[in-house]
Amino acid sequence: MKRFKNILVATDTQLDAQPIVDEAAEIAQHNGASLKIVDVVPEFPWTVRLAMKDHEHVRDLMGREKQECLETLAAPIRDKGISVETKVLRGKTSVEIIREVLRHKHDLVLRVAKGKDSRRSGFFGTTGVRLLRECPCAVWLVAPAPTPQYKHVLGCVDTSNGDELDAELNGKVHELASVVSEYYGAQFSIVHAWSIFGEQLLKNRMNQEEYEEMNENNRKQIESLLDKFLQARGSSVRDQNVHMIKGEAHNVIPEFVSKNGVDLVVMGTLARSGTTGMIIGNTAERILNSIECSVLAFKPNSFVSPITLGDYINPTQESSEP
Repeated sequence: MKRFKNILVATDTQLDAQPIVDEAAEIAQHNGASLKIVDVVPEFPWTVRLAMKDHEHVRDLMGREKQECLETLAAPIRDKGISVETKVLRGKTSVEIIREVLRHKHDLVLRVAKGKDSRRSGFFGTTGVRLLRECPCAVWLVAPAPTPQYKHVLGCVDTSNGDELDAELNGKVHELASVVSEYYGAQFSIVHAWSIFGEQLLKNRMNQEEYEEMNENNRKQIESLLDKFLQARGSSVRDQNVHMIKGEAHNVIPEFVSKNGVDLVVMGTLARSGTTGMIIGNTAERILNSIECSVLAFKPNSFVSPITLGDYINPTQESSEP
């Protein structure tokens, strides 16, 4: 899995166990990458700042305590010859993680799927979702487990149109899903969900023979495009690990994940926008709201994060964290 060279793992030093740090260390060692372990001291709510005169001193103490914990985590990793830096960030968790990515050009962020204090419903916490939306590099949200282990890796592609962003993301998804599955000795699957726009309306206006012909023509066209994509990567639609499933992606992909024991989904997460602050696509968001496993997600190289090293441009209305 020699793809990442500058890895950032965002952890919570209050946790009793740190399997995500151990996992990040293994990935860094395999890639010959540098590793940075960070934790964040959040801003106190304004009510606390008003009531606590020495709140800045308390935050300083919290920062020193977290720094000591990070150094304790880093020591055994350094003993393995891995380059490790530790850093305590201050502010809103997702914003400061992304600013650190921008400052030091990290190419992968690892984070638990949901922090223990997250107030967001669902499998992924607010910080995780914001990283998926706004972080410019790859984001790996790891499902909570004593030791992360992957037995079935799923890559989600869509080759049904000529969109350049989709083509770029499809290539990244296939590459990383393939190498990650090989690294972990896991089963590797590719899924392409397909459907016909306005199918029900067309079905109502056609006789059965016309509808079946239209359906088959669409299937063959999409299969041809998928096969062309796969053949360029040494496989084909006839391979047992390739699944072309009819239905809306936000329905059939979570169903496939559940039925087939998928524990890591690799996918692109970007809507087609082309502007600063492009956010997660509606289909990707609905898939993420319906699965309960680790996710490795990418955006195209042209993505521009709404977070800068200066003021934060918030493209969403959510305000709570972590």
